[in-house]
Amino acid sequence: MLWQKETKKKGGLYVDVFELNGGHKLLNEVFRPLRSPEGSTLNKNDSTSLQNRKEGNEQFGRDNWNDAMEMYNASLRYAENGSKNISLAYANRSACFLKMKRYNECLIDVELAKEAGYPVDLMPKLDRRKEDCLKGMAEGGAPVKFEPKLDFKPDEHFPCMANVLKINRDDGGEFTVIAKEDIDVGQTVILEKAFIAYVFMLYGWKCNVCLKEHVNLMPCEKCTSAMFCSKECQGNSLHKYECGLRECNDSQMNGSIMRVVRSCLMAIDMFSTIDELINFVEHSLKSDPYQTPTVLSDAKSQYKIFMNLPLGPDSTIPQNISCIVFEVYRMLLNIPHVKAMFSSEKSRRFLMHLIGHHYYILEHNSTGALGHVSNNPMVTQSDPIFISTQVGLITRFFRHSCAPNLFVSTFHGNTVITTVRPIKKGDQLMYSHLMLMTEPTKKRQKALWDRKRIICTCSLCNGVSASTAQRKQLTSDPDFQYIVSYFDTTLQNDQTVCKTMADKCKQFLQKYGRILWCEELGKVVQAYIYLINIQYRGLIKIGSILHID
Repeated sequence: MLWQKETKKKGGLYVDVFELNGGHKLLNEVFRPLRSPEGSTLNKNDSTSLQNRKEGNEQFGRDNWNDAMEMYNASLRYAENGSKNISLAYANRSACFLKMKRYNECLIDVELAKEAGYPVDLMPKLDRRKEDCLKGMAEGGAPVKFEPKLDFKPDEHFPCMANVLKINRDDGGEFTVIAKEDIDVGQTVILEKAFIAYVFMLYGWKCNVCLKEHVNLMPCEKCTSAMFCSKECQGNSLHKYECGLRECNDSQMNGSIMRVVRSCLMAIDMFSTIDELINFVEHSLKSDPYQTPTVLSDAKSQYKIFMNLPLGPDSTIPQNISCIVFEVYRMLLNIPHVKAMFSSEKSRRFLMHLIGHHYYILEHNSTGALGHVSNNPMVTQSDPIFISTQVGLITRFFRHSCAPNLFVSTFHGNTVITTVRPIKKGDQLMYSHLMLMTEPTKKRQKALWDRKRIICTCSLCNGVSASTAQRKQLTSDPDFQYIVSYFDTTLQNDQTVCKTMADKCKQFLQKYGRILWCEELGKVVQAYIYLINIQYRGLIKIGSILHID
């Protein structure tokens, strides 16, 4: 078990997790096939950069701007320092932004290309692109750039939360979030930067640190798997330890391990000494996990909440999980700075358990982009893969309901919570963990118990529904008929239709959203959630991506 000690005597060491599961040598053998093969291509290489840029040009010639950008980003990642490939990739990416009418991003890439030494003989072409960009900006018509923001002032102690909400505990001691005043449909009440995030694959699409996407990403000068959206992210204190660090070439296994490595590095980086870290963690674990927090604005208060997130149904460490913990442990101790800090047997035993604890938190509380990547022939529609994952903290305090009044999504590494039904002062705010509102009750409840250990008692699970008269009123409403008639997955190709649909969903939910849940209401809520997701994705599709938790 996690955090078990060899003896109850003061100063006793934590048990050796690896010896309990077959010994270090056995674990080493079990994990051996997962390591990167010798000679794997992980270094900068101009030939690889050039090939990626040529593939990008082919996609550009087919008007596949997104696929072309992916290849130009790959060209940037592999380009050797000082290579002309860097400037050429920036310039080619600027052409994609221009075609997509992303004029600000186009201008930034033009300047990045010049700073990287764009060839003088090609400069007239780049200058013409800049002129075309400025002309397009003057004429208008660029897509609306969506940036979520709170629709109310932020709470004084919880800056990510609107000041119209309050975190309480109910009679059973469980957390609940209550509305302090009426809240309309479509209001953003939570905007929280992820506490921990990690990119599993498609490294050129998201910032390695904050997960921003479709922006002017800049490559790491040393490794091929990290790009950054800003100088701030580029100077992130953890990347100097992570740079070039990779366990294996399988993106899913590598991501599962490396996100734990990153979370542990974050914790280690917060404290000046290991004793300080140990004392903080032990004090956090002994505290009441249901104690209402007083602040969520600094790193240590956030880490305390992180350490008290649910671990899932089983927090033992069987051999298959112990292998992952073992590899994280070994990778951390291969970092000279970490090895020097964890020099004693006491501190290393503590590290074993800290890794296991972080692993279960990340497994049980991650929200991710799960998708089928269209340009990967090895991936089929029945074989989804993680693109990135993140863990926020604020959702810890919200209750689950299969008949929710909130929708939780992710955007540029943020957790965004939006109201999807009208909320009155004193109401609980609840969201659906698994978004299975249309599934049969037994199937839905089984999934909730197996994955989240939740027993739901909402109106939908209890079989309570709106009256026949109310449901007839819903189906006869012109907005409902419009939504049902026109809603399908092709909508995301037409911004105007999407906007009209979203407006009609909102109007409908403002009128009927407070009645008891029924199939008709559920259809409109799901349509509205779908449209919110389209807005978050900016009408840009990478393969097929689904956000889950």
